[in-house]
This record gives sequence, C-alpha cells and structure tokens, in this order.
Amino acid sequence: MTVPQWIYLKDSLKRYAQMASIQQTLSSITYSISVYVGFCIVIFGLFGNLINLLVFTQLKYFRKNQSVLYLMSILIVECFQLIFATTTRIVTSIFNYDPTRTSLIWCKIRAYFIQIGGLAIVWIICHAAIDQYFSTNHRNRLRMISTYKLAQYLIIFTFILSAIYSIPAIIYNEIRSTLGCTTYNSSYNFFYSFIHLCIIIGILPMIVAASFSCLAYQNVRRIIRRQIPLIRRRLDRQLTAMVLARVALFIVVACPYFAYRVFRTNVSILRTNSPAYEIDQLVRASITTFYSLNNSVSLSISTLVIL
Repeated sequence: MTVPQWIYLKDSLKRYAQMASIQQTLSSITYSISVYVGFCIVIFGLFGNLINLLVFTQLKYFRKNQSVLYLMSILIVECFQLIFATTTRIVTSIFNYDPTRTSLIWCKIRAYFIQIGGLAIVWIICHAAIDQYFSTNHRNRLRMISTYKLAQYLIIFTFILSAIYSIPAIIYNEIRSTLGCTTYNSSYNFFYSFIHLCIIIGILPMIVAASFSCLAYQNVRRIIRRQIPLIRRRLDRQLTAMVLARVALFIVVACPYFAYRVFRTNVSILRTNSPAYEIDQLVRASITTFYSLNNSVSLSISTLVIL
C-alpha cells in the first residue's frame, strides 16, 4: 500500500469514527428525551389530571355544570392518551423493541384508539369554548342553549363520530420492514396529511376554539358590569380562564406536531445507521414529547390561571 493510499484510508476511518460518535450522541439524546422527559410528563400528567378530576367532582358549585363536564371529559381522554400513547412509546424506547413492527393487530388497534382520542380531545375543546360563549352571553335566549343535557349528548356524539371516522386507520395501517407500522396508501396519506391533520384537527378547530374563547372572555368582562350574583360571576371567570388556557396550550403544542406529521407522512426516511435517520428520530422524540404536554399540563395550567 502506497503512502497516499494509507493517508486516504486513515482519513476515511477517522471520518467514520466521527460519524459513529455523532450518531451515538444523537441516539443518546433521543433516548433521554423519550424516556426520562416522557416519564416525567406521564407521572405529572396523570397525577395532575386525577387531582383536577377530584376537585371537579368534590366541589359543590362545579357539579352539574356543563362546562365542567366538557373539561372532565377532556381530562379522562388525556389520561387514556398518556397511558396508551406516551407510556407505550417510553416502553418501546427502554426495551428497544417496538411491538407495532411485529404485531399487525397491535399496530392497527394502537393507531385507531390514538386517533379517536386525539379527535375527541380537539373537538370537545371546541364544544367547551362554544358552550362557554353561550353560557356567559348577556342574551337569555343564547344562555338557554347551554345545558348539561346538551353537553352529554355532544360528548357521546363526538366519541361515536370519532370512532366511525377513525376506521380507515385500521384499514390502511400496515407493517413493512423499511418503515414499520404506518400507512402506505398514497391516497389515504394525502387525505391524512392535508385534510385530517391540517384541517379537521388543525386549522378548523383552532379557529373555532380560539374565536369562541375570545368571545367568551369578552362576555365575562361585561358580566362585571351586570347585576349578577358574585358566586356566578366568579364561576364564569374561572371556567372561562380554564377553557381559554386549554385552547392556548392546544394551539402552541399542536402546530409543530402537525407540521412534522405532515412532513413524515409524505417523506420516507429509511431505518438505517445514518445521521439523517438519527436526526429524524431526535426531532420526532422532541416534537412528540412536547405534544404530550397537551395531555399532561392542560388543566394544571388552567388551575394556576384561576388561583
């Protein structure tokens, strides 16, 4: 071997070692975010949500209130999402074994129920914002629309519609050796990316929830100038603050998550030992963990708002 060849081989080995070191560092950071940060989010989220559920069920002036019913429904679904989505992802990272890559049934069921939970949370948030606008309105005719019975019907209807709407997740999710459990049908991927993510659980509910939350806030400001009992005014302010904080949190954490999901649904990055794959895994872990805050600190933040 000549001297130039030896120098070239030495440089190649050095670059390979540097690349391997970078990949190992990225993998280590990804693991820490997925496991340690994710575990804290699950524990804090479950504890906070259960405490809020206890508060809502024990305090007398929160009982039989339709706005509280919406918020309690959101809390219950968030607990389900933390266990079914976030915890399973943490376990996968710990044991370096993804059952969605080996079990087609688990692949389809997990995708189906996670989509139902995501849809239900988003649209119940919208129901809560709309209800808060009606319940705080100065027109008696509009206030009469907001009832506990209507809230029950809307919540049940939302879950039924979400379950029916999510059936394609069972049909189109498949397992392949290259990308694992995901959807490979191009037509469904187009619908999922640009209709489902961008509109149905993205722009449309954000606009609806933000608009009615702001209108409800304006209503609450007018309540102060009206002759309404002090307890009623305080309750309306608290519930409006909860709904407004919940909507704001949803918008903040959902935008980067939906953008990433649209990108990954349409761009394939193979499972290889390359820096591009490790970077994608790091971005995925960071954005997904950040989005998990949507199920973890929502009502805890709302509680701090009203204190």
